Amino acid sequence: MAPRLLALIPLAVGINWAMGQFVAATHLPVYLDTVGTVLVAALAGISPALATGVVSQTVLATLGGNVIWLWFLPVQLAVAALAGLAAQRGGFASWRRAVVIGAGVGALAAALSAPIAFFAFGGVTGGGVTVITTVLRALGVPLGPAVVMASVVTDVLDKAVTFTLVRSILIALPGRTAARFPATGRALGRS
Repeated sequence: MAPRLLALIPLAVGINWAMGQFVAATHLPVYLDTVGTVLVAALAGISPALATGVVSQTVLATLGGNVIWLWFLPVQLAVAALAGLAAQRGGFASWRRAVVIGAGVGALAAALSAPIAFFAFGGVTGGGVTVITTVLRALGVPLGPAVVMASVVTDVLDKAVTFTLVRSILIALPGRTAARFPATGRALGRS
């Protein structure tokens, strides 16, 4: 693996961890724990993004003291692969495109995360998604549909915001740094 990737992946894992901790502390209805993974996908491609996802989810489970969080590893991997495919096709070329693709990735992530949240956690995973699930339950929505609706809302919003943040980072990269990651131009629709 190239030295630049050996430096990029731990940085991205740190971004995922920090963003996830911020969201957990503020109970926002998003996760933001894949920002680093999506960034690696845009800068370096699918394989490094998959590695970032595996390490991130392992770190989250280990440092969080709850290995059951590893059940969400398929979500990290799906986001990494889809973000890599999107980047290869200029998925960050415009704000609108980043938001739309991010929302689509979020819908697919929700399809993976809702069953995990329901079966592994009984619908209570913490943070903003649990608040939404609780509100839906109070309105009389059965647990299964409440978990699915909460997952869809939060994952779609989360990935739209994540893809927008990554687009902002890509645009802000100094030319010299971007040149070290040739996939950046393609992700931004420049090549």
